Formats: sequence, structure tokens, C-alpha cells
Amino acid sequence: MTVYYTKKRKYDNNDLTIDVKTLEKENKVLRAAMLKKRYANVIFKSQQQVLGFDEKEMKKKAESWEKQVQEEKSNSKRERDRKKARMAIESIKKTVNFGDALQVERDLLVIIGATS
Repeated sequence: MTVYYTKKRKYDNNDLTIDVKTLEKENKVLRAAMLKKRYANVIFKSQQQVLGFDEKEMKKKAESWEKQVQEEKSNSKRERDRKKARMAIESIKKTVNFGDALQVERDLLVIIGATS
């Protein structure tokens, strides 16, 4: 798969376009949540020394950060799936006109000389 990058958009050979700024924003939020989870012990120790937080509060914060990481991962995956589905729907070509039968009937009446 060949991927081409321009300043505002990412283009690949399947004609799918994804806004790079949106992708970067999602990655930043996910990265921040992952870093919070990774350095929870360091954050806990520093806040305990500076502010006097207790261990229970920090465990709750660490759990909430872990939950936030999972939510961000699922949200970003869900958004990517929605974009792919939306692009697939937009790429469907119209093959049937609902007025075709009516037009065929009118043409037939014109051909046989009937009045409507």
C-alpha cells in the first residue's frame, strides 16, 4: 500500500482520506493517558511528598488513568471504523433510479401513440 502525505491530508492508493490533524489529536490524547498510567508511581510519590496525598487516592487515580487509556483506545478504534464505513458508503455508485419504471411506461405510451 502506497501512502502519500501532504500538508493537510493523507492519501493512500484506496482513495481513502483521513485528516492528519484529527489523527494527531487522537494520538496525543492516547499518549498522554498512556504516560500517566506508565508514570503513576512517580506521580504518586511526588504528589505524596508535595501535597500529602494518601495511597488510596493515588490508587484510585491510577485506576482512572488506566480506564481512560482503555476508553481512548476503544474510542479511536471506533472512530476509525466509522470513518471507513462512511467512506465505503460514499463510494457506492447509484445503479438504480426509482423513476425508471415510470419513464419506461411514458416512453411506451409515446411509442404506441396512446394518450395519457
